[in-house]
Amino acid sequence: MDIPRALGALQSDEAAFIQPDGYRMELIHQPVEGTERPPLLFVHGSFHAAWCWQEHFLPYFAEAGYESYAVSLRGQGRSMRQEGMKACSLSEHVKDLSNIISCLPRPPVLIGHSFGGLVAQRYITGPSNSDIAEELPSVAGLGLLCAAPASGNDELVKRVAKRSVIMAAKLTWGMISKNFLTNTSACRELFFSKDLPAHDLERFQALLREHASKVPVIDVSRMKSEVPLAAPPQNHPAAFVLGADEDLIVDVQAVEETAALYHVQPHILRNSAHDVMLDTRWREAADALKSWLDTL
Repeated sequence: MDIPRALGALQSDEAAFIQPDGYRMELIHQPVEGTERPPLLFVHGSFHAAWCWQEHFLPYFAEAGYESYAVSLRGQGRSMRQEGMKACSLSEHVKDLSNIISCLPRPPVLIGHSFGGLVAQRYITGPSNSDIAEELPSVAGLGLLCAAPASGNDELVKRVAKRSVIMAAKLTWGMISKNFLTNTSACRELFFSKDLPAHDLERFQALLREHASKVPVIDVSRMKSEVPLAAPPQNHPAAFVLGADEDLIVDVQAVEETAALYHVQPHILRNSAHDVMLDTRWREAADALKSWLDTL
């Protein structure tokens, strides 16, 4: 695809996208020849990167006929690291995504996990907030997997504390200290189910550690001025909302809140934890998402 650098450029051979400001973002591309289905653009959440989609979802959806892209947000994964780099706001991530989407062959389905789901929701509110003035390229659909709700995470944190002060302390310490990078029990407790095989847990923990960034995925202090998000436009793209009943980070109540916002029924995975794209029952999550995608 021959796209002027000034407008952003895909570099599929290097798994990269060059933003208009010259910033190099990791963008993993899983091509599919001769498909008329919309491409998929996957957006990760905190402490993760594009690799988390490459493990299962990219090959699964390629086999189903969906060309896919997985981005590492600015400062994350193998995206460029810069001295003194600071966390981005939701709107800054949205601008990066809009540049990528404008270079894709067709409007993609935007699929976000955790905080990546909040970024995706911010994308579809478009220029309704003053910090994004221009119209954004359209998307063909919105997939939200264990997504942080549009209202923010304050109520989530309160509910965790109400259920268990000890668990709330563990989660808070885990997020601050990143002890899940070295402690397998903490890693399992935060992201994975009890029955995820130990060898998979150790491998995913090694990938989390390998791609770890000192830069948070979202500037939480600035996020507080961005949430609650504006209501989705009446003509918002079709939405799919999925959660997991053993998710300690985004509980079922938050998933139901998100589903109500888009007037859809949530799909709740049983016996699954937060990282639905990697966890023991990842295929159930992929099957549910595919069933919805096939209706678009």
